[in-house]
Parts: sequence; C-alpha cells; structure tokens
Amino acid sequence: MAPVRLVDKIQTQLVDTQSVLFAFDLSAQRAALDLAREAVRELQQLHPERRTSNVYGEWLSPKNAHELSPKLQPLCQLVTTLCGQIWHDVFGQGGEHAADEFYVWQSWAVDYGQGGYAESHNHFPAFFAAVVYLEADATSAPIVFGHNAARPSLPNTLYIFPGALQHAVPHNTGRRVVVAMNILKKNPA
Repeated sequence: MAPVRLVDKIQTQLVDTQSVLFAFDLSAQRAALDLAREAVRELQQLHPERRTSNVYGEWLSPKNAHELSPKLQPLCQLVTTLCGQIWHDVFGQGGEHAADEFYVWQSWAVDYGQGGYAESHNHFPAFFAAVVYLEADATSAPIVFGHNAARPSLPNTLYIFPGALQHAVPHNTGRRVVVAMNILKKNPA
C-alpha cells in the first residue's frame, strides 16, 4: 500500500544557523590511529573498485568499513566514547554510562588524492557525524561547514558535529586521508 500523501512536493530549504563543532587532537591515541591507518591500507587492497557518492577522490571504501575491518574498532570506540562525553558534559544528558548510548552506524575511509572533493551534504539522520584525519598536510583541503566556516585538515584531528550540519570539501591539493563516521544514539529520547 502506498503511503498517504498530504502534499505533492516537499520543499527543502537550507538555512545558515550557528552550530556547535567539537574538535579533538588524537595524537596521544597513537595505537588506535595506527590500527586505523593499517585498516585503510588493507581496505584499499581488498576493495579497490571505484564508488560513486557525493565524494570524489582517488578511493572511497564501502560504508561499512568498521564491520569489514576489526582494526577500525578501537577508533570507533574512541569516537563513541567522546560522543558520550559530549552528550554528558556539554548537553547535560546521560548518566555515568553516556558513552554506551552511541554506536557507529556507518563508517568509510576516503583517500582524496589530488583534486578530490566532496559536494555540500549532511549526514542526517545521524545524530552525530565524525571525521578523523589520518593523513593531512599544509596543502590539504579544509572541511567547510555552512558556506564559509572552514576548519583545517590536521593530522590526528577529530571533528564531531551534528549529523544535520551541512559541509563540503573543496578541491584538494595535498595529502588527505580520512575515516568518516555516522553515529546514532541507541535511545533517541
């Protein structure tokens, strides 16, 4: 049975709003980062085929990279733990087990290469989105939130942001390898 249609067309309108972004230096988490780098190299060998999406780069992994490579699990655990800390410390939600309220729904790795970019997009319905820079240099393209809020691509940096936050990556000229994640909350209340 077809769903009930109340209107013929849904209009989508983008609005610029101030939104929060959380940035972390993960340099002290060397073991998780090194395992993630190994995972990306292995995934590139096991899944070399070209994929199409809003990301255009040298290589894009399948969207279930965390399920394909156990070596991504420590990084995923780190990110969900930080999501729980944000939820508790910033938003005053969750109790002592706030980190257990979040899980990685999707994850993928991208090697942008020269000229790679990502069209403007968001990760809705993800509660949080995350991007971890495994490799970056001074000429790596930034991530741009909204229309002009650019944040640099720095090695070992993690950005966590609301899944509905619009963002893009301009044409890349440096080394830029990332792991991105969509994070869901187990209990949306």
